[in-house]
Formats: sequence, C-alpha cells, structure tokens
Amino acid sequence: MKEDLRFVIKNFIYFLLYGVVCALVLGCIYLDIKYFKYLPERGFVERAQELLICVSASVFLWLAWKKNKSGLWLVGGFLACMFIRELDIVFDKIFHGAWAYVAIPVACLCILKAWKNGFKETVASLAEFMRAQAFTRLTTGLLTVMVFSRLIGYKPMWKLAMGKHYYWSVKFIVEEGTELFGYSIIFLAAVEYACYLLSQKEDTN
Repeated sequence: MKEDLRFVIKNFIYFLLYGVVCALVLGCIYLDIKYFKYLPERGFVERAQELLICVSASVFLWLAWKKNKSGLWLVGGFLACMFIRELDIVFDKIFHGAWAYVAIPVACLCILKAWKNGFKETVASLAEFMRAQAFTRLTTGLLTVMVFSRLIGYKPMWKLAMGKHYYWSVKFIVEEGTELFGYSIIFLAAVEYACYLLSQKEDTN
C-alpha cells in the first residue's frame, strides 16, 4: 500500500512538473513576442534552450564522474554536443560550422572516458539507466527536439497550409516552442535520474 501510494504521489508530482514546463515554454514565447515582436536568435526561448541542455549535460557528466558510471559519459557527451550545436550562432562568428570542431573533441573525450572503464561496465551502466523511468523521459525529450520539432517546423508544410497568408514568425514560434518543450523534458529526466542515483547512495549508507 505504501509503495503504491508513493508511486502515485511521485507520478502526480511529475504531472505537475510537466504543467510547470508548459508554463515555462509559453512564458518564454510570450516574453520574446512582447519585447521583440518575434523569436530572435538570442531571445528568451533560445537562451532557455541553451540553459536547459547545458544543465542536463552537466548533470549526466557529473553523475558519470561522481558515481563512476561510464555509460553516462556517453549520455552526457551526447547532450554536451547538442549544447554546442545550439551555440552555432556564436561559433559561426569564427566560421560557418565551427561548432563541429568543438563538438568532435568533446565527443571523443567522453567516448575515451567510457572506454577506460571497459566495455562490460559501460554496457551495464547504460542498461541500468535504460531500465529507469528517466530514460523514457529522456527519449521523449530527444524525439521532441530532434524529430517532432523539425517536422512541425517544415516550411513547405506551413506554406501549403497558410498559402498567401504564410508568415515565417508563426512557424518559428511553433518550432522553437516545441524544441524548448523537448529540452525541458530532457532536463526533468536528468534531474530525476540524479535523484534516483543519489537516493541509492543514501539507502546503502
């Protein structure tokens, strides 16, 4: 009974957190429209995206180091590369595509850190993560960012739907808002898994 109640309360809390996430997304969009009349490259939405993916990557990299979970180096490294990609507007001031020259060394470093602990331990720690609820949330967030936001922001589809009334800022708001929602889910997954691993430590002590 206690376990069931704890499970229900936990998932209800996550339901409320998703509500907060929706409010965050709409709030950032509102602020961009209010102050800039559209979604600029360095507006509230873009900065919120960068902050969330940066924190998410940092959490997984910290867990990989703190808990010696080599598989999490791969997860954190992948998210770190996504963060670097989000900063492409900054790296493009050097030259177009410069972000890749930063992301590749980061990816290689994380792969080497995972390889250092051995293939068996890496697979074991990845399997442990994939069994957790946080993995499902992370996958949902990644699919939202990398697939759904791209599909819903497909320009020809918007032009077909809106015809002569097509206005690029409407498409951009929907696309970037969806992307921010995905990054928020990734952030929740990182926090959830951090709480899970840290509670394990408390239980063993």
